[in-house]
Amino acid sequence: MKNNLNTTYESFRKKPDSRNKQGYRRISQTDLYQQVVGFTCMHCKQLISSDPVLSGVNNRNHCPYCLASKHVDLIYSGDRMSACKSVMRPIGLSWKRTRNKYGSSLGELMIIHYCEGCGSLSINRIAADDDPDLIVNLFYATVELKSELRLLLDKARMLPLEKDQYLQMKACLYGKN
Repeated sequence: MKNNLNTTYESFRKKPDSRNKQGYRRISQTDLYQQVVGFTCMHCKQLISSDPVLSGVNNRNHCPYCLASKHVDLIYSGDRMSACKSVMRPIGLSWKRTRNKYGSSLGELMIIHYCEGCGSLSINRIAADDDPDLIVNLFYATVELKSELRLLLDKARMLPLEKDQYLQMKACLYGKN
């Protein structure tokens, strides 16, 4: 006597596999494809190019139109190992201390992102095609950060910009006057 399992148990649709029959990844799943074609912003839905020639950075993971990011990096920039994949909103600006003798004495200007999914913080380089007006507005948001966010930044050893660093920030964006 044959048992009909489809009538006894609920059937589930199989999740699509990212590999083809030969075991190779689909071209749309590869890093090269993502770099050439780009991605769609999770916040403003704009199509973003990841080409380093246009953006000026090797690992693009934020939108130049709204500065929102996607939580993709876990340990270091470009590893793409995070399982969270939530929207990271820009909350402020910070200086990344560098030992570059030709750079600013304060370091490189960075965007601070806060993950809405898991609450982690990260800093990202400002890309060449980022909207400078949004970055200036982000400076004012940095100055007015809430005390809870400032405590989180202190724990993560990130130093947000202060009011008196406005001229240094503009010099990093637009060049020296």
